[in-house]
Amino acid sequence: MVVSKGKLLAKYFTVGYGRQAVTKLRRKFHLISLSPDQVPQEGISIRWWDFLFYITFGLIVTVSVRIVGVLLIFSYLIIPAVCAMLLVRGFGRRLIIGWIIGTLTSIVGLHASCTFDFPTGASIVCSFGLVLIIVACVKVIRVRH
Repeated sequence: MVVSKGKLLAKYFTVGYGRQAVTKLRRKFHLISLSPDQVPQEGISIRWWDFLFYITFGLIVTVSVRIVGVLLIFSYLIIPAVCAMLLVRGFGRRLIIGWIIGTLTSIVGLHASCTFDFPTGASIVCSFGLVLIIVACVKVIRVRH
């Protein structure tokens, strides 16, 4: 599969816009998400900020899905977060664990792809699935003991 220069440029500018928007506005996004009871006191319109977040998220996901596919994008979005939620408590700890799981799982998937000559996207998605199963089993074992 070959991705055209135009699609890559569109992804570059869309992700760049999204990264800048989220970086500049992260404090308000956190306030709305983590302390919604304080939002009216700050004079913040929840509808406007929700709209801004979802339009940014939607643009980034749409462009990314067109290039690499639905399964890969949603594996990166969902599985590290679910694994982190199963393993630790606290926003910061979950963020760090999610990043670590995402990075290491990507490396494992890429290694499997190169070693066994499998398609790269499918190898990464299968690696994420395997990691999710392992983490879920660890959680069940920890709960029983």
